[in-house]
Amino acid sequence: MTISLFDPDDIAARAGPRYRAIADALRDAVQSGRASAGMRLPPLRDLAYALGVTVGTVSRAYALAASRGEVAGEVGRGTYVLGHGGHVRGNTGVGSAAFLTLPDATMAAMKAALAPPAGQNEIAGAAMNAVLDEADKQTPSFYNAYLAPGGAPREREAAASWLAHGDFTPGADDILVCSGTQQAILVAILATTEPGDIILTEALTYHAMVNQAGLMGRRVSPVDIDEEGLIPEALDRAARELKPAALFVVPTLQNPTSAIMSEERRREIAAIAKKHDFAIIEDDIYGKLVAERPLPVAHHAPERTWLATSLAKTVGCGLRIGFLIPPAALFERARAILHGQGQTVPPLMAALATQLMESGGANRIRERIVTEMAERHAITRAMLPGLRLTTHANSLYVWLEPPEAWRAHALVEAARLRGTAIAAGEDFMVGRMDRTSRHVRLAIGQPQTREELKQGLQTIAALLAETPVGIAVPA
Repeated sequence: MTISLFDPDDIAARAGPRYRAIADALRDAVQSGRASAGMRLPPLRDLAYALGVTVGTVSRAYALAASRGEVAGEVGRGTYVLGHGGHVRGNTGVGSAAFLTLPDATMAAMKAALAPPAGQNEIAGAAMNAVLDEADKQTPSFYNAYLAPGGAPREREAAASWLAHGDFTPGADDILVCSGTQQAILVAILATTEPGDIILTEALTYHAMVNQAGLMGRRVSPVDIDEEGLIPEALDRAARELKPAALFVVPTLQNPTSAIMSEERRREIAAIAKKHDFAIIEDDIYGKLVAERPLPVAHHAPERTWLATSLAKTVGCGLRIGFLIPPAALFERARAILHGQGQTVPPLMAALATQLMESGGANRIRERIVTEMAERHAITRAMLPGLRLTTHANSLYVWLEPPEAWRAHALVEAARLRGTAIAAGEDFMVGRMDRTSRHVRLAIGQPQTREELKQGLQTIAALLAETPVGIAVPA
């Protein structure tokens, strides 16, 4: 165990956040051989004192190094170097977004916000048979054609009916069919912003959007949230100071807190966007899981809102079918961007999704998912009694605040070492990367069975009943 690997002057001279500079210095030491496999890293508090930074900064650096597969922590022993090209159970680690699927069948996966099994094979199988029966009459066939940019009329009509909610009644001509919600969001970002522009979003939000924006040279800035999600006063202040080009927001079952924004607040958000003249990118992917939800923000500001959603959370993510409702005046611009990406929707998948929506199969799956999630929430409450859990009965995840002795990154790593994958709250943080989160997200919809869910929850409960040592509590 040595602090000499970390030169304070070298770290201070590196560009970017201090935590990343520390992690990069460690990477250099690993690649040069100065940090050999098996070497124990200094305790968080010792290194923080030596470098003149906070314990949280060093914690963040170690978490980044773990996510790169360069180090691993063992509860009770500390954090150790894996060596150049090392892997932590599939090249994953603390805060790693890569830990979505697990090669080890003994692991309990609770990191990805996936819908639980709910008869998808049976219902989708019947729908596929119907699609293939129709295929004999189709010219050209599914196997020798591309889908028209934005989808054919039948597919868009089915989507319009699926997305209608109360007074929100989009028409087929308002909708573009996409390869999932992520592509819909990407189109909206490209259509509403330029490189260097600022996109505001909740202080905790969907990390893939942040990654997309960063890859395209956009800057993402956080806005404070409360139990309803985005705080209007904070949004107004940020808009006045930062002059954003767009806002990204998840009003229904906000990821990761499960907050549902009230109708009144949605109107306020729309009014602030009009006042400061910025676009709204509304992620409604969880919307149909909540029957009595408020109308979308798009209903209150249709001239500037880009509503993005898909069947991923209400039917299954394997379909990769999403929908985008852009402002009417920018519809053709959105279609051109979608077409220009060259990522066309597979006709067979579009036909299957359409058959599911038209036949009622998609709704049956959605109802089964809601019923299954109610059972899973009951199991979670029973197995984690007395803990601070923030969620909603229809949510696919639970936002857990561990007891004071634990830090999120340490709990994630300890759970991984005991065979359970969960997400650190830091994965969802926007900006202020020198801070750490006090929460973890448990994706209770991801386990394939209730027994697998119980296995994961039992691991979490056992850990939280212990006193963390090693990397969990700085020396």
